[in-house]
Amino acid sequence: MNKLYLLLTAFLISITTHAQLSILFSENFEDNSQLDYIYEDIPPGILNDQYAYIYDEDQLPDGSPSSRPGVWFLAYGFADVDSNSVVFASNSWTNNGSTPVKNWFILPAIQITDGATAVLRWKSAPYQTPYYLDGYKVLISTTTNAIDAFTDTVFVAAEYISGASSLGGNYAAYTFSPGFVHGLDGTYIQHNPNGDGDISTPSAGDTARNIGILREFNVSLSNYDNQKIYIAFLHHSIDDNLLSIDDIVVEEVTDIYFSVEDQQSGFAVSMYPNPANQFVNIAYDANTISSLTVEIMDQAGKILLTKNTTPFTQIQTDGLASGVYLVRFTGMQGSVVKKLIVQH
Repeated sequence: MNKLYLLLTAFLISITTHAQLSILFSENFEDNSQLDYIYEDIPPGILNDQYAYIYDEDQLPDGSPSSRPGVWFLAYGFADVDSNSVVFASNSWTNNGSTPVKNWFILPAIQITDGATAVLRWKSAPYQTPYYLDGYKVLISTTTNAIDAFTDTVFVAAEYISGASSLGGNYAAYTFSPGFVHGLDGTYIQHNPNGDGDISTPSAGDTARNIGILREFNVSLSNYDNQKIYIAFLHHSIDDNLLSIDDIVVEEVTDIYFSVEDQQSGFAVSMYPNPANQFVNIAYDANTISSLTVEIMDQAGKILLTKNTTPFTQIQTDGLASGVYLVRFTGMQGSVVKKLIVQH
């Protein structure tokens, strides 16, 4: 039984924007001295397992010229901007056009205590897109870490199905499986001047094989309040290339507190993280605020996004350019405006 890598922590971080987070799980794959927490083996299907597992369910041989492992392995990020980051990578290049790769990475048991605020965050990037784009799934089990126990699908990344590389970067001309298509919106990609990167045939116009840049995703774990869960990353792709994941975090808010100024103004509202990247959380005191409308505006006052919130609401900010924004909170007490910084 080979041991690989996992860093599991549980500690509290005080957020200056009036919220306190509990980090239930954190893994950035950087510390190679911690390789004895991940086992390369079939997950045993037991309760409360504190180990992680990688497992090559498909057992297909590597079809690339690079002698890649059949399971998840440590590598450097694919794009130039990620080249100094250690990631977890998985290979789907098998020269088998009918059988999907099924490479599992299963985290240890995680106890969710406040599902209303619990969030799973991670980053991922395919080696290339749109041509031979790799797909994967994020799955959850509420019983054991046995493979057939992962019945809840919380995220799906699409994979390339068909379309000739001569179509270039015209994503609309390709066929993908259902799910998120990395690079479709024109972001988090780097032009690849060397074809597929495994056979060095320079191709200055090869927009069909853009290199994926690590992009952050997040999903709410609100359905798992007060439950012990397992989370699995399943590389599920048919004869494509490479996939990477990084910076996996499971967190929840253990305490929300408000400044004296907020309390005195009648707007006990917390907005975090600030600066924000992919999302910003909005929380308020339901005892003093019955309902709240949030408007995100540019500095000229143009409204870019409007949302009616609950006492804890997550708003996506990945569609906003980096910069300073104004956030107007409006309730029965009146309105107040705060600044939000978005950094990508």
